[in-house]
Amino acid sequence: MMEKLFAFALAILVFGVAISGCIGGTQTETYSQKPSPSPSETSPHSETTTSPETTPSETTTPETTTTHQETTTTTPQETPTQTETPVETAYWSPWSYENVKIDGEEYKVTGYKLYYKIRPSPDSEIYEYEIEKSVEKTRVRVFGRSMTGDKVDLGEKDVYEYKTIIAPIKSINMEDKLTIRFWVTAESEDMFLYPWNIGWAGVLSPMGSSGDIVGVEFEYMGEKFTITNPSAFRNDLFPYFEGNSDWISDLNDDLVNIYTGWVAMVNLALWSAWSDKNVLVPQHGTWSDGMHSWEWSTKPDGETVISGFKFRVIKAEWKYTGGPESIELSGSGKFAPEIFMPLEVNGKFSSRDPDTGEEIVIYGAYRLEEIKLEKI
Repeated sequence: MMEKLFAFALAILVFGVAISGCIGGTQTETYSQKPSPSPSETSPHSETTTSPETTPSETTTPETTTTHQETTTTTPQETPTQTETPVETAYWSPWSYENVKIDGEEYKVTGYKLYYKIRPSPDSEIYEYEIEKSVEKTRVRVFGRSMTGDKVDLGEKDVYEYKTIIAPIKSINMEDKLTIRFWVTAESEDMFLYPWNIGWAGVLSPMGSSGDIVGVEFEYMGEKFTITNPSAFRNDLFPYFEGNSDWISDLNDDLVNIYTGWVAMVNLALWSAWSDKNVLVPQHGTWSDGMHSWEWSTKPDGETVISGFKFRVIKAEWKYTGGPESIELSGSGKFAPEIFMPLEVNGKFSSRDPDTGEEIVIYGAYRLEEIKLEKI
């Protein structure tokens, strides 16, 4: 099962690259936007883009030409003193680690907590976890090994600590909280958006990684295993290991399930389908290039309060099918234009091996429960 899950994660990454490269070409695309005026949002000017509409439940037949019809209706000003009230707009940048703007103030996201669940196969149970992520500047003592095996103390170094705490609710083997600390020399988007960055394995090579990773520490049920990477500061030393790592293999099934499901959700290129649309108005669209097709819709869904901050909520639904990559996706979610990560995701992600016909079906979901914002 582990090999299949890793293969699925790779397929998801390939899917993201393929779809991102296709958008903007000569494929058939339809898109419909329907403003919903409120008493506080009216305008004598209205513009409506129309095209053959579909809904997420309809089937789109691929075409080879682009069709687009547009009608614009403008009500002229009656007097020189009359002014137009602009329609409010908001755009979303999914999975892009950016600052948050609320009521004219700017904040940096320094942490979040979410409820996460995954079913790695149709005949599997659903496993549930709480995941906390945070980042802070700190100092860590770095050690290395010389060519003769001697321990070398490089002293304390300034680092960014990316901490992940995984608390099992219903797990395979995980019995208690697992804390993972990554120390890096510079801020990292991947370190923050993923539960952890698989690039840390580079420090296990004889001369350590050549990147910015200073070290990693795993803590579980009173046990600690720490690796520090001196090559971030000196290239003549080997990595230094401290503690017992035998227990980590007991958590492999849980960790692979968590990471694989997360990769699927983060790398769904369909997020980009509405990243350039005004999400404050209901809209839906379809897209096809003959080999891939998707249907999507978004609409405002009120407001929510997270950690004392109020955010506008947009509800989204999607469905994707792709031939060459054998990927099928369907699901729904909610997001706030101000926050780069979705508020909720609930979806099914499947892949079929083109040679063996073996299918992998993963169900994943999460809900953002807390967010830590630091005023800039």
